[in-house]
Amino acid sequence: MPAARLIPIAVALMMSGLEPHSTATMFTALRVGAQASIEDFQLPPKTAFDRTMPRYPNVWFLVHTALAPSHKDAVKLVTDGLRDSMRLREYFPPFDNPEGCDFEGRIEHLQPWEDRTARALQHAHAFHMRYYYSALAAKQLDKVTLNSGDLKGTFYRFAASVHYEVEHSNPNHADVEACPICGRTGEYRDLRGNLVELVHDPLGLELLLRGTIRDQRVQFEDYGQREVGSIAALGARFRINSLAFPGMTGDRNTLRIGVVTLHPR
Repeated sequence: MPAARLIPIAVALMMSGLEPHSTATMFTALRVGAQASIEDFQLPPKTAFDRTMPRYPNVWFLVHTALAPSHKDAVKLVTDGLRDSMRLREYFPPFDNPEGCDFEGRIEHLQPWEDRTARALQHAHAFHMRYYYSALAAKQLDKVTLNSGDLKGTFYRFAASVHYEVEHSNPNHADVEACPICGRTGEYRDLRGNLVELVHDPLGLELLLRGTIRDQRVQFEDYGQREVGSIAALGARFRINSLAFPGMTGDRNTLRIGVVTLHPR
């Protein structure tokens, strides 16, 4: 399989002039002194989660302990912030196909694809994110101490599986291979394998971290046409460092994995 193109990540200050690293690409409000590796973050294995979770989480949130008194508060800090800034609708179990998550957030009817030559396949898109944190807490994997470059300190951590797909109300949900937005097209056209792991997952990660899909800003399809936004909105309150690493190694069966660390200002 061809090497994955790493995502340039935009966060709070939208800094420019940083050159991409070979292991992880970053545009960050917190300078990292040494080249970061995904192994620096000591991420737990997939076996830490419920067996019904089909894919390794493709984004990890690490919240410095100075920002929250407990793991529960750290989860709330991030999930509430994303709910409010990205207008996520939240859903709590029981619901269909939870894949072992604690709860999920969605945005529906984004970027409608309209093509007169493929009317039966037309659809809008959904941003869908499942959160995972209780399994980590139960196994005492909810906290980690980092000591790599400027990424030093103790952090509460939790994970999410985020993807971008045909919206849930469309009969074509979730896959249309030929879609120029969520299909096996453009930079993903030569990747062979599971469409969710290789296309939907990295697209969802791109929107969460950058507010874009295939480098195009995404807006709500409503009167205001406001941009959907990204994790960068939390940069008004915290220093944020966002990185993206190649996946598809070992039990990490997803194309790219994002790590977001939140630090006190």
